[in-house]
Amino acid sequence: MADTISASDLAQLLKNAKPQHPVVVIDVRLGQVGAIPGAYHVPVTDLEDKEWHWDPEADVVVYCQLGKGGSDYAAEVLEEQGYHKVHKLGGGFNAWEAWMQEHPEDIPPKEK
Repeated sequence: MADTISASDLAQLLKNAKPQHPVVVIDVRLGQVGAIPGAYHVPVTDLEDKEWHWDPEADVVVYCQLGKGGSDYAAEVLEEQGYHKVHKLGGGFNAWEAWMQEHPEDIPPKEK
């Protein structure tokens, strides 16, 4: 079962990401307004529709707006697809925005 991580923990994961330890961030919101830098936008309704080719050993972090239903379902789908290190962003994009306002120096690069 996917664990829940904080915005601070996600920022640290992104900061420490390396080719041998990738981090995949997936925005599963249906309407995308703002995004975590480097995140893939895959609406939760599309997640099951195709085979994804992300590293199955990568840390995969999913988020919705509030960190509830959308990310719960997305995490379940990804685990069923064989991803082993799935995390849900606690509080969703709202928590990320609030944390980044307090820690602008920790904003990760916009690269994928």
